[in-house]
Amino acid sequence: MSWGTSYTRCFTFHGEGDIAAATAIQARLREHGVCSYFNWDPKPPRWRFFYETNLSEAEVTQVLGVMFGRFKVVMET
Repeated sequence: MSWGTSYTRCFTFHGEGDIAAATAIQARLREHGVCSYFNWDPKPPRWRFFYETNLSEAEVTQVLGVMFGRFKVVMET
């Protein structure tokens, strides 16, 4: 990633699980954009983070694969 990179799409991800679940999702996305603003939700879904990328919603879903369902990921635009 270059600090000069500009991204065209932003998503907020929510999901269930502990810090390992959130870290696994972020690891899959890392090479395609920037994950920032991680926080815990007071109720399920349990974690959230902000993600900037040039991928479409469909491409993000494809990158996450089975993890999308496993951690009950919700992606907001």
